[in-house]
Formats: sequence, structure tokens, C-alpha cells
Amino acid sequence: MSFLKITPNIDNLYQLNEFIHSIILKEDFQVDLIVEEVFVNIVNYSHSDFIQVNVDYTDKTLKMEFIDNGVEFNPLLKEDVNPPDNIDDAEVGGLGIHITKELSDEISYEYVNGENHLKIIKIVE
Repeated sequence: MSFLKITPNIDNLYQLNEFIHSIILKEDFQVDLIVEEVFVNIVNYSHSDFIQVNVDYTDKTLKMEFIDNGVEFNPLLKEDVNPPDNIDDAEVGGLGIHITKELSDEISYEYVNGENHLKIIKIVE
């Protein structure tokens, strides 16, 4: 397992994506979208001092664990939103958690010792 610990700053998203690409040895749009949605939510809302991302990749199975010491928040308890019927009805914000749930093969959450632990499994073809 590899990990990257960074400050919760939007400018660090590129570094995080490059870290994950170096592990899966390619770019993957769905993985990038999941990472961006989770990272941006932590940066914008958690008030944390750090974000640690643990990554393990074997046999096309990518396991990512996002850890932060911010405000306790279980995204799995957030009520699902109805996606808009068309782009004209779309509003900015609110779909990130929904997108993450839809694109992930498995997702779980725990709050342990003052830290949020969001675990995501994604099959990468």
C-alpha cells in the first residue's frame, strides 16, 4: 500500500491525481472524477489539517482510503439527489457525492479517533 499525505488545498489535486496515476499506470476518467469530487469536498467543507490518501492496486482493483481530521461527515448518509433531466436544469453543486456513489464499485465510511475514513473500491479496466 502507498499513501500520500497533503494539505487540504485545491492546488494539491494535481499532485494527488499524479500519485494515483503512477500507481495504476494510466489515467482513468472515472477514477479522476471520484478523486476530484471527494478531494474537493474535503478541502471545501471539512476544516481539516491534512488529507491522507492510502492506495492499493492489484488485479484491476483500486482501493482508495481518504482520511482527514476534519468535521465528522458521513457522505453515505446524505440523501441522494435526483439528477437533472437536462443540462439546462442542472445546478452547480450537490451532485458530487451522488457521482462518487454511482462510479464506485464499493464505498464505506467510518469515523475513528477523530478522523473521517472514506474507503472506495473501483475496478479499473
